[in-house]
Amino acid sequence: MTGAATTAASLRAGGDARPITPDLSTDTVYLAGFEPNRPAESVHDDLMVRTFAVAAGDDAPIVFSVCDLVGLTRTHDDTGSRVVACTHTHHGPDGLGFWGQPFEGVSGIDAGYLDRVRATIADSQAAAVAALEPAGVVAGSVPVPELVQNHRNPDILDDELSVVRLVRPDGSAIATFVDYACHPEVVEAEGTAVTADFPGHLCRRIEAAVGGVAVFAVGALGGMQSPRTEVRTHAEAERFGEVLADAVERAVTAGTAADAAAEGDAVAGEAAVGTDGPRVAFAREQVAFMLQNPLYELGMELGLVPAAERRGDEVVTEVSYARIGPAGIACVPGELFPELGLGLKRSMRDSGVRVPIVVGLADDEIGYLIPEADFVAPEDYLDPGSSYEESFSAGPQAAPRVIEALDRLIAAT
Repeated sequence: MTGAATTAASLRAGGDARPITPDLSTDTVYLAGFEPNRPAESVHDDLMVRTFAVAAGDDAPIVFSVCDLVGLTRTHDDTGSRVVACTHTHHGPDGLGFWGQPFEGVSGIDAGYLDRVRATIADSQAAAVAALEPAGVVAGSVPVPELVQNHRNPDILDDELSVVRLVRPDGSAIATFVDYACHPEVVEAEGTAVTADFPGHLCRRIEAAVGGVAVFAVGALGGMQSPRTEVRTHAEAERFGEVLADAVERAVTAGTAADAAAEGDAVAGEAAVGTDGPRVAFAREQVAFMLQNPLYELGMELGLVPAAERRGDEVVTEVSYARIGPAGIACVPGELFPELGLGLKRSMRDSGVRVPIVVGLADDEIGYLIPEADFVAPEDYLDPGSSYEESFSAGPQAAPRVIEALDRLIAAT
């Protein structure tokens, strides 16, 4: 259990949440994440875009939005210090294009719906910035091993739940940011109801308990890190949310205890956490690599998936890194394998970060990011066998280029 807390009058924070639930009477909704051609038949619970913003003094704010979608591709725009990630729910509309009727040439994307989603994200970010108010920050982490397993390599597991809570001077919550590396796929693969899965239950439970806006992001869930359960029901997804919500409060308690311990150290003449005010910083870097996946190339050629930005023979994505008080947040444009995520956390700790966090599916979804030495390209990408993750990866160059870029940002920020 690790944590730290810090406050300063110059810190400001705001939050916002609003629905992005599709209208099944007008939107074409193919549920994404499992098998293609799975039309939605009902809505079990709302999908949301949840946002928090944080700024130091009059500096431009850092803004994080997370959508209850399987993923969104990069927009190629300069988004400054703003990040849009996805929870990767497997029971929401297809934001990537793979899950329509691909063999009939039908994309899973409803362009009108995605336009509304992006407009709602912009509105949510503007509202969170407009709501900025004086704040402090508490950050902590606790292990939650009972809910997650790694199907590809059971010996490697990131079971850390990490929390950044932004609070008013009276201690009430403005926003609670939660990160946990587990695929939101508790509900059965054959299900046809729209649902945010366990992240939705988690956020609603936090908001009911402490107020403010709850924002959930996935960590390094490649590998793949999936729910440790044989029960595939909405009730089980709710149980997952409840267990994680309880762990959130333990993590916040750890952060508060770390702050008290740091104050005690200061009395003894040692440096205390936050005595100079919380650090807020943000950096972004583009990443280019060779695309080596024939299904991705074919999907773009047929117009099933959005075209990637090209730089000569390479495709372009991006990474970003934020410091918010005692927390460091490394944002990854896909599904990072946990061993790589644990490596990034070590790099952040080595740089002085007390609560390191990895956010997956941030500002792009290029698929699984696999250690280059472990990458085994399938002979048949339509029947990949044990190389399933490779069949949904941009190629062996993607992971090392992403990690190299983030290591540079961590060292410099």
